[in-house]
Amino acid sequence: MRCSRGGQIGIKRSNMNDRSDTIVVRDVRKSDWQNVRRLLDEAGLPVSDLGPDRLGSFLIAERSGAEQSETLGTIGLQQFDQVGLLRSLVVSDSRRKSGLGKRLVAALEANACCAGVTDLWLLTIDAERYFENLGYKMMSRDCAPDIIRETEEFSGLCPDGAYLMHKALHDGTRQ
Repeated sequence: MRCSRGGQIGIKRSNMNDRSDTIVVRDVRKSDWQNVRRLLDEAGLPVSDLGPDRLGSFLIAERSGAEQSETLGTIGLQQFDQVGLLRSLVVSDSRRKSGLGKRLVAALEANACCAGVTDLWLLTIDAERYFENLGYKMMSRDCAPDIIRETEEFSGLCPDGAYLMHKALHDGTRQ
């Protein structure tokens, strides 16, 4: 796993039925807020605790073409020393099942490792199988560290029935 913080990861993608384009995963900027919010709203994900000034460790995936860029996905990390909360993974309908979600998760995990995160947690209401396939384990909500329990996402934004999941990150490698 390599650090990508502060940079961008470019992915050239060609498809016989589509023109060639480049998908870039990069740190989000304040100016991306409207596009990030649109994706989160469309997916029914919480935005009340976010805003242009509260996207610190979010990443964005965008298609850069000849005309203009298009926002394709986003993912966020809330970091509390060695503990992180993965949140708000969303990929546009047009790019679902393309592997873009996995690339966003991998980029976030790389950034988290570089920042010293050893334990990554998330809450989901309907993507538990997806995250299990990426190495996350279901956990009882009682197992959540206090710092995760104190987040707005855990304490109010996500319903009590949301699944809590965990993944240990060790020495720059994913488990």
